[in-house]
Amino acid sequence: MSVSLASLGHSTVRLTGEDGVVVVDPGVLAPAEAFEGVAAFLVTHDHDDHVDIGRMTSALATRPSTRVLAPQSVVDKLAAAGAESRQLERADENKRVDLAGLGVRTIVGEHAAIHPSLPTSPNVAYLIDNRILHPGDAFPPLPGGTTLDVLFLPVSGPWMRYADAVDYVDATRPDLVIPIHDGDLNDIGRTLTDQLAGLLPENVRYQRLEIDTPITV
Repeated sequence: MSVSLASLGHSTVRLTGEDGVVVVDPGVLAPAEAFEGVAAFLVTHDHDDHVDIGRMTSALATRPSTRVLAPQSVVDKLAAAGAESRQLERADENKRVDLAGLGVRTIVGEHAAIHPSLPTSPNVAYLIDNRILHPGDAFPPLPGGTTLDVLFLPVSGPWMRYADAVDYVDATRPDLVIPIHDGDLNDIGRTLTDQLAGLLPENVRYQRLEIDTPITV
């Protein structure tokens, strides 16, 4: 089944399948359309750049059929903000669910370390249709036998080095790399990051998506 993919900036990604729209990590940097007409939200962790609790709670109230799959900390925050419990589901390890016609599998781990003085926090990567990966703020090992068509690759942030991103691509060997997690960069920084993509394995395609301009995979 083909899937339409669109970047909505930073780590926010919209996937459109046969039965509706799934949005991953609609944080405080996300545009309004990240919260409109969504069948399901996937949240990797509870940092504000990955989940806007206020706007998501409003979106859930507007569309009662919308579901959320997220770590327990996010579920708790949404419930405290008034979201209905029947719309919220905890992303346990290796959970498999169907959302808007897309098969979703969870890979539970830890957020990559920013500094030893800071507490650790869970991070849930999402493997969609067993071929599209949004890793959140980590570079998690993949389930055995996984072959990636698309990797949404974090390329900037206080928790990572670009060298680690290159090594992750080398380890996972996706067909297509789409850069994400670059809301802290200006246009010059994004240009430099795109130039560094020359370090990726030569048989891996790299494509920066124009905001809200979908591609089909």
